[in-house]
Amino acid sequence: PELWASLAAMAIHARALETVEIALAAIEEVDKVHFVAHIGKLPDEILRSAELALFCKRPDEGLNILVQNKRFYRAIKMNIRLHRWNDALELALKHQTHVDTVLAYRQQHLQQMRHVETNEQFKTWAAQVEVDWDTVKQKIAELKQDEQRSA
Repeated sequence: PELWASLAAMAIHARALETVEIALAAIEEVDKVHFVAHIGKLPDEILRSAELALFCKRPDEGLNILVQNKRFYRAIKMNIRLHRWNDALELALKHQTHVDTVLAYRQQHLQQMRHVETNEQFKTWAAQVEVDWDTVKQKIAELKQDEQRSA
């Protein structure tokens, strides 16, 4: 197991994702195998670099890669996945995009957890911005199509 783990670490450093998958599978790290497979399916190098940084426990580096390359939705979504709700909203407001997306995911999360909103900033923006899941999903689908085309 130690050799497989070492191989996985070296393969991550060399960005050899197929080798990483094999090594992680050999030590039965199924969740990590799935995440690496997800990284390999991403349409371009920018997204793969950001997700690989996240995989290597460097989320701020991953976010910086996305923001520097103007992948604001992906950066916002990464913050959401990390439950950095305030950062996601701040990024959306700063770049004037996907505020409704952040609010929609926040509402969904709170409903699933059976909680009520306590963050005043989210309360304020929820009162100002209409959240329509169909619109949010359509915007996300369009962005992903654009990424596929430009890859």
